[in-house]
Amino acid sequence: MLKKRPPKDIWLDEGLKILEDHGPSALTIDNLIKRTGKTKGSFYHHFKNRNEYVEALLNYFEMKGTIQILHEVDKESEQAARIRTLTRLVFQNSSKLELVIRSWSLYEPVVKKFQDRIDQKRLDHLNSIYVKSNAGAASQAKMTALKNYAIYIGLQQLKHLYSEKKLKELIKGVFT
Repeated sequence: MLKKRPPKDIWLDEGLKILEDHGPSALTIDNLIKRTGKTKGSFYHHFKNRNEYVEALLNYFEMKGTIQILHEVDKESEQAARIRTLTRLVFQNSSKLELVIRSWSLYEPVVKKFQDRIDQKRLDHLNSIYVKSNAGAASQAKMTALKNYAIYIGLQQLKHLYSEKKLKELIKGVFT
């Protein structure tokens, strides 16, 4: 039996699709209403205004694209398994959506604050994986985490040169 999605998640899932397909300028209440088939009253039942919606959307993206992944990675006890799980789960995320949000953060202060927080959370977690594998070489672990995360972000910037599938293959080649 299929699990019914909460109405709030429908609004948030649709917002992520709009961002990915059309960018932040298309993230309007009217577009959300058209795409969900719901009413304006339903939107305002869940969100006070667009700003509150954007904040909820970014938190939702963080939960799905970072926190849930890191939680799954932490279930692994061995470092190699943690890296494999992290790699597998990260490649399920849309690099296009990641790039849209990162680009949006260049001119929207609320999104920049969010992007900085998520980057730091990802770097800290990656660093913790490398610290455990480097037997106390904290400075080396930090540099490895930073280097690998920067490569990941840089490859996302080259996305336009490759299909989504090819980009994921390239990223996997770099990290495995």
